[in-house]
Amino acid sequence: MVSPTQVAPLTIRDIDFTVARQIEQCPKTMMLRELTMNALEAAGKAPAGSRRVVFKAVRIGENGEADKLAIWNTGPGMSSEDLDHICDLAASLGKEMALEGNFGMGAKVASLPSNSLGMRYRSCRDGVVSQVVLGKREGIYGKVLVQFDDGTRASVVDATEQVEAEGEYALDQDWTEVVLFGQRMEQDTVRDPYDGDPEQDRQWITTGLYHRFYKIPDGVEVVYEEGTHPRDGNRYFEPIPQRLANFGQSETVETPSGYRVHYFYDPAYKTTGHNASISGSVTSSVSTAGIVFRGEMYDVRTGRKWAADAPAFGIPFGARHISVHVELPDSFPARHEPYRRFIQLAQGDQRQLSVEDFAGLVFENRPDWLIEIINSLAPQSSGSTDDLRKELQDLLNELRVKSNGPRLAPDGLDAADFGGARGAAPVAGDERSDSRNEKPADPTDLILNQAGVKKANITKNAERAPDIIVLRTQEEAEEKDIGGKAARYVSETNTLFVNLTYPAVTDAQQHLELRYATYEDPEIMREQVRLAAERLIMARVGFAVVFAQAKQLRHEWSPDDVKAGLRPESLSIAADGWRDAVSNIYRALTRKFGAGKAELEEAA
Repeated sequence: MVSPTQVAPLTIRDIDFTVARQIEQCPKTMMLRELTMNALEAAGKAPAGSRRVVFKAVRIGENGEADKLAIWNTGPGMSSEDLDHICDLAASLGKEMALEGNFGMGAKVASLPSNSLGMRYRSCRDGVVSQVVLGKREGIYGKVLVQFDDGTRASVVDATEQVEAEGEYALDQDWTEVVLFGQRMEQDTVRDPYDGDPEQDRQWITTGLYHRFYKIPDGVEVVYEEGTHPRDGNRYFEPIPQRLANFGQSETVETPSGYRVHYFYDPAYKTTGHNASISGSVTSSVSTAGIVFRGEMYDVRTGRKWAADAPAFGIPFGARHISVHVELPDSFPARHEPYRRFIQLAQGDQRQLSVEDFAGLVFENRPDWLIEIINSLAPQSSGSTDDLRKELQDLLNELRVKSNGPRLAPDGLDAADFGGARGAAPVAGDERSDSRNEKPADPTDLILNQAGVKKANITKNAERAPDIIVLRTQEEAEEKDIGGKAARYVSETNTLFVNLTYPAVTDAQQHLELRYATYEDPEIMREQVRLAAERLIMARVGFAVVFAQAKQLRHEWSPDDVKAGLRPESLSIAADGWRDAVSNIYRALTRKFGAGKAELEEAA
């Protein structure tokens, strides 16, 4: 350890600026998490049977008729000295100050930007209630001073008589309460906690807790009093794992490496647009995907964002009814970002973790019952894509495998190697092979390619033509995040979504209808032309995917090049070039329409 005499400690020259910067760079929306976590941790220390956290709407005399949000807990109370201490930054009680755990400034830093008028702390200990109001005055954040009749001022006051007169809380037990005054006296901080920036709906409290706290301390009861949620009466918060009975089906898969993958199926509720878990609940019923780490959820995906990401997790259909949560082991090498918005790796580049990092894990461990539900939710197709997939597989096999063919030589024809898949070997007994020209194995390659290793999914997927799933409505295309684009390839599951609402399909169909307009049965003609136009576009984007897969297998392109070639924009350009391949469709339709088309060809 360095002796104090060997180093001059750094000091803060402009303390007001440093405090303001620390506070104002914290995201406002972390306020609910920080205040709730403090209340949960405190209530968890109360005697068994009396561990409570209560959200309520209160009226403060000096703040007029507006409702103010109060969060009250039955944890150990604080003396005036303790309360004064915890209202400073980087200060806390009963917690170890550490980068991995507590910073001692979360609730204060997260709340003050949205409560410059004030946030009032009251704490009862041994029948005495101490009070502090934190706020912003003349550009400076701090403890608001109270002026007494004798001319003195103080930041910590005794509010015991006032609490007795209000009659809201008893003094024979310990408790702590924080009330949010907001930015203005007339601001309703229950319904509008951030004064319109950002706006919140009536469920912001219940949804905020539901999508953040996966576990709460044992025996703690969290109450939403009437007025703090959209329904009537008092309601209770239950984390997702405690609400399994509200879902149609659920299962937790534990992997050998310590991950726990939670799968939930939440069927539609009657004829409404909600899921079944909405029944009798004050929480959101939208399906989610996210990471669970040490009892909290991170990178939570909902709505259209989750629907667009779901195919990479092996959920091409039904994402609005399916939730997936990946719970990391406590020993996972990650830590919270300073403001706890996300988690990041604790080593190396310390990058932010996202739920996509675990898409393969989710895909590989899907329960059979979930796969059956996903298949049942797939849209009904009017035609099979099996023949096209076989054609694509044949092309992929041809592109990736080395082949020998003739080439010009001074004395005639000689065998030529036209390249192909890595690892292709000469045929045994082939006199043309010469062992003297074979390159010996590189020792480095032998180290890196160890015995017993298996191909990763990304490699195995590249060896198979993709599964083709057609999307026939704009809603389906938007759900897969390809509205206005022709296709999307999901490498994790080797799935190709083709958007048949893409303009190229309509353009090709109209072009063919005009060409075959004289066929004697217009209805048959239009149906055959529609199928032909759809297959043409599917083939165009399918060939583009196969060519990119071949580039990957033959190491002709870098991984980034392959990704660029498989982007929806690249596949859309391939679809737009349908005119280059329409001649094959002409021949196929001519054979189907027979003599009627022959007459048209002569006229043309």
